[in-house]
Amino acid sequence: MSDLIPAKKPRNYAKEREAALARSVDRVVGLRDDRDTGALGDEVIKMAQALILCTLPYRPTAERQVVRSARLSDGSTLRVTFTAGINGIDMAFGNDRHLMAWLFDKAINSDTAFVTIKSASDYLRETGKSRNGDRVKELAARLARLTGLVIGIERRSSGSTQTVMLPMIASSNLPSNLTLQLEAESAGQKHLPGIENPFGIQLEERFFQDIKKHHVAIPKRLWLQLQGQKGGPQLQDLLTFFVYRCYCAQSETVIPWAGLREQFPQDDSNPRRFKQTVKKAVQQLRIVWPEIRIDVVTEGVWVDRAVQPLLPDDPAKKRVRRLSAFN
Repeated sequence: MSDLIPAKKPRNYAKEREAALARSVDRVVGLRDDRDTGALGDEVIKMAQALILCTLPYRPTAERQVVRSARLSDGSTLRVTFTAGINGIDMAFGNDRHLMAWLFDKAINSDTAFVTIKSASDYLRETGKSRNGDRVKELAARLARLTGLVIGIERRSSGSTQTVMLPMIASSNLPSNLTLQLEAESAGQKHLPGIENPFGIQLEERFFQDIKKHHVAIPKRLWLQLQGQKGGPQLQDLLTFFVYRCYCAQSETVIPWAGLREQFPQDDSNPRRFKQTVKKAVQQLRIVWPEIRIDVVTEGVWVDRAVQPLLPDDPAKKRVRRLSAFN
């Protein structure tokens, strides 16, 4: 009988990669169409500037402290220190950055440092993630890692140095069973029976004021698109960073390779893959934003003031072209 079973065809990884790239390009072209019609800029997500410039690790790590630094377009420097501050809870990593950005955006838009746990349900729904057991378990783990994350921010210019060292989340009240809590909310209950205090996280007030003052607005459709990009968090971080740099650039400059490697974690065994990822990010941005002025050169990545911003300046929506560490 075994002779009647057809042999399994070997996978063609080259064709699979080619198909995945084609789908990615199609999605980017769709974003370009939305940008041309104005739909892309209808809704934005406000992301903490410090966490665009200096990023979390991409993979789980035993390290309890990670330091990143970046040079801004106005010549000032930013140094961010991440510390896992609670014993037994690991350093935040990977796609924890998505949940973190989502929570910060909720806080900024609602102008309150307290974000209810209902946002967790909103996060799953609005990012198109199913609310199955594995997803909820993963979400609970992400929330736990973020509650223990301590951040130090140092902004240095020629005339001053500003520092802030504090936990991002001052306190939290999280259910021991997130699945039951989300089910209770679906039934119209604010919290589980017998528990009076609402579930949620309280951002540290100084950190909350910092992200209100120093944040970057990018189209929410673009942000959601980046989460599905083949290439992982590093490609997502690079795309977001280049959007920021090209949006606020005042004159041409070259971001050196050494500087980029210092900003973005280098945990790939093949160092050449980083340059390939940078090139892919630049290529995709050129599709979405044809007026962009960015190129990969021998020394690094060249950027200049775009002929037209990706999003039109809108003071009413707190979108302005001039962005710096000290604005």
